[in-house]
Amino acid sequence: MNLPGRPARGWQGRTLIIWTAVGGAVVFALLSLLSDLDVLVPALKNFPLRLLVPIGLLSLGNYILRFVKWHWYLVAIGYRVPLGANFLVFLSGFALTVTPGKVGEFIKAFILKVRHGVPYTSSTAVLLMERFTDVIAIVLLCFLGLFLEFLQPVYVVGSVIFIVLIIALGRNRRFVGFIINLSDRVPLLRGTTRHLHQLYDSGWVLTSPGIYTWSLVISVIAWFLEGVGYYLVAEGLGFHLTITEAVFIYSASLLGGALTLFIGGLGATEGALVALGIAFGMSWEIAIAAAIIIRVMTLWLAVVLGWVVFLFTPSLRSLLKASSMEEGVKTSELL
Repeated sequence: MNLPGRPARGWQGRTLIIWTAVGGAVVFALLSLLSDLDVLVPALKNFPLRLLVPIGLLSLGNYILRFVKWHWYLVAIGYRVPLGANFLVFLSGFALTVTPGKVGEFIKAFILKVRHGVPYTSSTAVLLMERFTDVIAIVLLCFLGLFLEFLQPVYVVGSVIFIVLIIALGRNRRFVGFIINLSDRVPLLRGTTRHLHQLYDSGWVLTSPGIYTWSLVISVIAWFLEGVGYYLVAEGLGFHLTITEAVFIYSASLLGGALTLFIGGLGATEGALVALGIAFGMSWEIAIAAAIIIRVMTLWLAVVLGWVVFLFTPSLRSLLKASSMEEGVKTSELL
């Protein structure tokens, strides 16, 4: 809903592309400034380009597995969007991955509503559950640090207890209903209680043990593949890591980026990749080169793929100019 006297604003494709490009350029410029360019540039130039193929395929494997989960979730809550069309919807969300807190990915909910009649409450429940299982999967992969003597058992046990508790409470209708009813006392959430109940009811089936367990397995495999990609990057730069070390470094860095809720984890993830790379014996320049290459072949490959889908799919491209998506889709409308 628009405020009186204020024009509706749609998703402006040109503005979003500029936002995306500037965000990436700033991060990579900072990484370059922090290193010795006389060492960094040769390291990047000497990286075997042939390795980009398997690294890219591993990233694509990650995207495909996550799409399988996305499609499965929609089917589980009763919406059978055509497979091909749904795949394009899923990929299009990558275009806005680098928005703060990844909120731009809610464009998928908008597309599903406009093109396929899926209510915002249902698609938002799928989006939130998708992201939640991704985070839990990354946390589980971080537990590999236990075998590297990088984590203390007490932290792993504590994390497992916390995760199990969150999942159990999320499955409890009475507890969640109580929390939602309390939200009416929060000024920013006042009046959204009914929408929050609808959102929870829409996604409750996704918390069933069977669906949750298998979706978590899919997520773990998906993010493990990108960790293997980091292993190949390190090998290409002449530094040997075990796959366990590589997956841990990559997963822990992603988790650090996710916790910042910054632009797609930009800056925090790269910083963690560099810091952990150095902790495992990489030189400063090699760690930075590895961070640049793996982010290009994971995050930025996804962003480019998302924009390609958007710009070359007429039915989706038109949505970038849609004035009906007022104020970038109000959070209250998504709920």
